[in-house]
Amino acid sequence: MAVFEESKRRPDVRETTPLLSRTKSGERRAGSRGFSVQWLLMLCAFLVSLSFGITQVPMLFVMRVMTCDAYYEHPRHMRDPLAKDACAKHEVEASTARSIALLGGSTTLFGLLNLLVTGWTIKRLGVKRALIIQIFWPAVRLLVQNIGVSKGSSAGVLILQASQIITIVGGPNGYVLALNSFVADVVEHEGRTGALGRLQGCMLFGAAVGFLIGGLIGEAFGIAAPFRITVILFLLSCAYVAACLPSTPPPEEKDSRADQPANGLGRFFGPLRIFAPQKWTLIDGRKSTQFGALTLGLGVFLGILATGYIPTLLQMYATDEFEFGTKANGWLIFMYYSLRGFFLSFVFPRIISVGRNWLEPSNATPTTSAENEPFLSELHIPTSPNKIGHIDPMGNDVELAGPPQPDEKQTFAFDLMYARFSLLLDGAMTGLAVFVAQDYQLYIVAALLPVAAGTAAASKGTILQMLPDSQRVDALSGITLAENIARLSTTAVFGLVFAALAEVGKIPLVFVCNAAVALLGFTVLLFSRFPPNGSRRVDL
Repeated sequence: MAVFEESKRRPDVRETTPLLSRTKSGERRAGSRGFSVQWLLMLCAFLVSLSFGITQVPMLFVMRVMTCDAYYEHPRHMRDPLAKDACAKHEVEASTARSIALLGGSTTLFGLLNLLVTGWTIKRLGVKRALIIQIFWPAVRLLVQNIGVSKGSSAGVLILQASQIITIVGGPNGYVLALNSFVADVVEHEGRTGALGRLQGCMLFGAAVGFLIGGLIGEAFGIAAPFRITVILFLLSCAYVAACLPSTPPPEEKDSRADQPANGLGRFFGPLRIFAPQKWTLIDGRKSTQFGALTLGLGVFLGILATGYIPTLLQMYATDEFEFGTKANGWLIFMYYSLRGFFLSFVFPRIISVGRNWLEPSNATPTTSAENEPFLSELHIPTSPNKIGHIDPMGNDVELAGPPQPDEKQTFAFDLMYARFSLLLDGAMTGLAVFVAQDYQLYIVAALLPVAAGTAAASKGTILQMLPDSQRVDALSGITLAENIARLSTTAVFGLVFAALAEVGKIPLVFVCNAAVALLGFTVLLFSRFPPNGSRRVDL
């Protein structure tokens, strides 16, 4: 009688429901543990990004100094003792620009390879060990760079450029992928999008503080000081990860049934496969080809192509139009990164939560992920003896079909909607920057643009919902790969656009070009959709 009364009060209680709940306390403990680990990861993101950021500003200066020293080592070149800046020569500036371009190009190329190596490492060693590797090898690279800074001249430039090869086994791209994968592992499905945005915000906070500290340390203690301090910071960060973060087994050990890419090159280049069109079986049995991941990746590429050049564009525009110096530009970019980090850390997760509740109220029927979801015909539980499955008369073990377990994955359409309209807002505000006429208005633009942040974080949350958990690492690797290719492309494309418009005196039109590409990305994202409800992936 008591059970009957309980079933009336709780319609979700069935004959197969355990009398003693095993989930509430366990979920509470797991949730609190995941929450604490999440904040440990946020601190790790801040510390490591700060370490990477400290040497960014001094790196440009030290390359100029070493190139200048190499120039005056030639017998035909004599220093002018009366010159205020002996390095202010066209030959030195051109050689410095070439050296920095080669350094940046090699860093980007090796960074792309680093993404593939990191994804492979996560699958073989687990995400914690992969993260330690990605933090330890930059310390080794900094040791080599310290030797180059001490050598100086052309030998120092060559050592600094050659040191970038170490980026293949450990670098900023790999550490971002490892941290994103770590967060996706410890945070429940519902909170991943907000956590990924908060993680990106902590990285931006760290980078902003690193830019500022690097310049101050270099000016106060000499140009070599930031490189020496950064080695210590990387080693301390490595020890922090080893001591404070929980151990994680490789994905194969966590779920031996997960469908992993083939061994060898197939597994190594697995991230590129996530953007391929995918076959799905609809609920009525028809086959359908879905392009959601492909259009999402293309939209993210166009979004980063449009917005990735903004920090550089703001500095160059401020220098050419309003004669900003190093200090003014430093504070401008520090404000931009800090506000962007604040928005992603504190505002973005709340917007995602409120938007999901608005678009998909809790009292509505949840839209579950179609992956591994049975058809409606398979949800019928037999109640008649004649409908019970065949029993092996030889007494062999037969797998009993228990009650269907609800899929914990839920599709949140608001994440994709946010990715679309944040890119639209970004394009609109970037286009309005063409009307900037005073220097203070540039600070207003730098303060408003972070309000449109979150396209990348929302896209990562969306791609994780489009693909099964067994492809989580490849999903994050693929979307990060698209972002890095876009960042490489935006420097080349908009660098040429800026130079062409500067020659005709129309520099502000660069903002219009950025806005146009952002609107194109918004249009592409309009075609990105989740697979229809009730459909299932066709495993090839």
